[in-house]
Amino acid sequence: MAGMIAGLGFSPYGASKFAVVSMSEGLALQLKPLGIGVSVLCPSYVRTGIGESGRNRPERYGAAQPLDPNSASAAMVAEIGRRIEAGLEPADVAARVLAAIRDDELYVFTHPDMRAGVEERFAAILAAMDRVR
Repeated sequence: MAGMIAGLGFSPYGASKFAVVSMSEGLALQLKPLGIGVSVLCPSYVRTGIGESGRNRPERYGAAQPLDPNSASAAMVAEIGRRIEAGLEPADVAARVLAAIRDDELYVFTHPDMRAGVEERFAAILAAMDRVR
């Protein structure tokens, strides 16, 4: 959902996700005449091991620096961890992805509770367009 709704806390992360959505939209238009579908997964929180991704850090870069436990960053990381733990099972997301690919869906959403945020963003965009003369 970081490619649909800004302001989730990590702007560089969100920017990369917006780029993935844009690339997918462009590829979908380009590849449709060839009979090739494109689907872009836009999940919210899923129970993955992403919070432990430091385990993949090459030794040559040294140990990751620990966060100050009293910092806003540490609080945000902890909250994201709680949300991931309460998220969807990866198998449920996988089943949704397979169904979307079979149905040739471009956007693959997994969390209907994120709709309000998307609607708010699109309403702001449309309101700005209404001000263009």
